[in-house]
Amino acid sequence: MGTPAIEAVLFDYGHTLVDFRRTEEALLAAYEEIRARIEAALYIEAPEVGHLIDRVAGEVDRRVGASYEAGRMEELDLITTFDDVLAQTLGLTVPADVVQHVVALDHSAYSKTITVSGETLSVLRTLRERGLLLGLVSNVALLPHLMRADLESLGILDLLDATTFSSEVGTRKPDPAIFADALTKLGVEAASAVFVGDRVLDDVGGAKRAGMHAVLTREFRQEEPDGSPAPDAVIERLDELPGVLDGLER
Repeated sequence: MGTPAIEAVLFDYGHTLVDFRRTEEALLAAYEEIRARIEAALYIEAPEVGHLIDRVAGEVDRRVGASYEAGRMEELDLITTFDDVLAQTLGLTVPADVVQHVVALDHSAYSKTITVSGETLSVLRTLRERGLLLGLVSNVALLPHLMRADLESLGILDLLDATTFSSEVGTRKPDPAIFADALTKLGVEAASAVFVGDRVLDDVGGAKRAGMHAVLTREFRQEEPDGSPAPDAVIERLDELPGVLDGLER
């Protein structure tokens, strides 16, 4: 029996489709708004912006990073994390609606920083024109509705047939369950799908163990394949992907 035809291509998000980061300028602007929101809600003089960034954004980033370093599969609840950080580091009891607003304002620092290249959009359009289904599977604690809003503003969302975030399904790559969620949404079997990502363990290893083909991209992050399991291909830029898919089909 031959190899099943490729029906779908799924992508990681950060450092695969976009350079996922936030600038200091965008972070300062976000925390100016956060400071004003806290002051208006609690009728207090909130800490200075630099202190808020250090004690809130810095601590949230530390907790998220530590959970990844520990190999934790379960995704953090970002609303709860911010609520805890505001209480523990600043001694503030913040109403739930204000915490949600703080999380959204913090997210805006990413929204105002991330861009997508015309080349990347062109590749996605090319794959759709071939009749392939396209999906996205991302490890991210950020809220899924805010992530989809970002994808829409970048012109990516309309090019995707399905999106899956660890903050939505509760588990992270390389857990096969998160890949299965996206494959179910697309209505394809794992053997007929290719996953493209920048991480050897999470993306290549996770996809291969889920039964998919895997392509390692090195455009934004340069991880070296360790051979267990090996990617089906390695690309330096996303525009190499259509040719790689041709090779996998053959």
